[in-house]
Amino acid sequence: MAGSQSIVHVFACSGRFASWEALQAFLAPTYTADGDAVPSAFFLETGLTQYEPACLESAMLAAPAPLAQLLDGVSYGDSWLARAGADADAQGVLADTSVCVFAPNQLAHPQRSSLHYVGSYAYVIA
Repeated sequence: MAGSQSIVHVFACSGRFASWEALQAFLAPTYTADGDAVPSAFFLETGLTQYEPACLESAMLAAPAPLAQLLDGVSYGDSWLARAGADADAQGVLADTSVCVFAPNQLAHPQRSSLHYVGSYAYVIA
């Protein structure tokens, strides 16, 4: 039986976040005392819906590197990372921070992010 196909959206930047905590504050929603979610800046910029925190992966390195190095070990990388790395190399992208948004998370307008939008790539779930 063949696996199903989904889309991952890839973002990168360099020098923007001083710490892991600062990156997470940009990405993750907060909650009111009543438990209501308050969208993060990333949610608002990209129109993120269907939020599943386990399907949003981020990474940071001490110094900018090629995207393939930054994303080493990312989920389903065997089925999409080579294409993303080729695109990033063509764009001259060196980054110290990456964000990958996997299904079921959905982005209405990823290109509106203040992070560099590398692109979207199909991947296969076995």
